[in-house]
Amino acid sequence: MYLLTKSARASTLWWGETAVIRLEATSTMPRILTLLLITAINPCLGQAPTSPQKAPSRVIEDFWNIETSGGRLTSEGWYGTSGFFIRSDLSPRRRIINVIRNGRIDAIEETARTATWAEVSITTDRVGQIDSLLRFTPSPTRGPGGVMLLKGPVLTFNLVLTEKQWKINKDGRRETESVVPLQWLITCGGDTAWINVETAITYVKDQEAKIKDPDVRTNAEKTLKYLTHLP
Repeated sequence: MYLLTKSARASTLWWGETAVIRLEATSTMPRILTLLLITAINPCLGQAPTSPQKAPSRVIEDFWNIETSGGRLTSEGWYGTSGFFIRSDLSPRRRIINVIRNGRIDAIEETARTATWAEVSITTDRVGQIDSLLRFTPSPTRGPGGVMLLKGPVLTFNLVLTEKQWKINKDGRRETESVVPLQWLITCGGDTAWINVETAITYVKDQEAKIKDPDVRTNAEKTLKYLTHLP
């Protein structure tokens, strides 16, 4: 007669371990020892936990695609993108719009990171700025000492891994603190917008059609002329 017993080391099995099963004879029979090796195949044990959060660089990439397409040019869009931030700034009444060549080809790079903080940089190509009166100011082509400026600036975004957030309602008021799934959020959104040239042209045309002030309309015409003839 044989009694089936487990050895002490087989009480807990981890990935890749083997369980040792010992067959022992009763005292009335010759003692026979047989080792049976059983591979513990359990995919749920021993695996390194995976992070469900979207990577910081991917968060910035998604935000940048919306931003450069004009996603924050309207109050509704500004409030809609507040989900990217821990605490978004309120929509400004007067804002500076930065015009870039093409945000879809800008280089996005994670430049620093800890367990709960990350820094992501975007190298873009700004051609100028549009103010609240639709005046366009070209970016300087030369820096100190006459050095030619080929491309820039480099924008830096800070993100933190958090479960807390303060969003903005459509009425412009800030919500109370809310608990959200653990995720990477941008710390500050600023009060300026960054849009592609093609988006800027559409924006100025739309504003020109709504504005009756002759001076502002003249500004819009000059801005459109410059943007549509960029080298």
